[in-house]
Amino acid sequence: MSRNLSTARRQRGVALFVGLVFLVVLSVVAVIAMQGTLLEMRMVNNVASRERAFETSESMRTALTTSGSTSLFEEHIFNRGWPASWSGEIPDDNFDFDPSKAPWNAFQRGLTKDTNGHPELLYSSLQSGESLYAPNTWKTDVLLCLPVSGTSCTGIPTAALAVVPDGTVLGEGSGGAQAAGYRGIGSGAAGGGASKYFEVMSVATAPGNGRAVTISQYRIAVRN
Repeated sequence: MSRNLSTARRQRGVALFVGLVFLVVLSVVAVIAMQGTLLEMRMVNNVASRERAFETSESMRTALTTSGSTSLFEEHIFNRGWPASWSGEIPDDNFDFDPSKAPWNAFQRGLTKDTNGHPELLYSSLQSGESLYAPNTWKTDVLLCLPVSGTSCTGIPTAALAVVPDGTVLGEGSGGAQAAGYRGIGSGAAGGGASKYFEVMSVATAPGNGRAVTISQYRIAVRN
């Protein structure tokens, strides 16, 4: 009788031990599965954040040069400055857009200022410390965010735009006009026109540590 009782107790002890082992194994499997799921979620969030940053970088870069039917950059170069309402020196009426309305007023807030409080000129020469062949030295000229009509960039995708000059090329036929006998200073260039080139870099950040950099060359035809 005592032998059977001892055997039953041992069997119950083994069953309890086996049950604990299975519980530990299942717990480990559940933890590993949760870690895998969390890792996949982080990967998806990172990809989404980087994609959002890339879209912001592209959108803000093109917003400077092709905003609707008016190119803010070309207007700026044509008028050789910024609107008076933006603390510039050019009358607002000289521009084909209303500087006080969205989305243009977002550019006003985003433009960097010089020591006198005037917005920096985007077509001027390289700033101190900038090198054309070292994009990491380019300084931010415009800081924009989505949506461009908002009043704050806190917590939303933001892009820092840097514009640097990349040279001037005379239009086709300019040299030929000079060789043909146009000896007046600049007459050949005036007849054939010229093109100014700029490098535009957009460095965008998005919630979730997303970051993207896009660079493009922008050409503007200059004619008298």
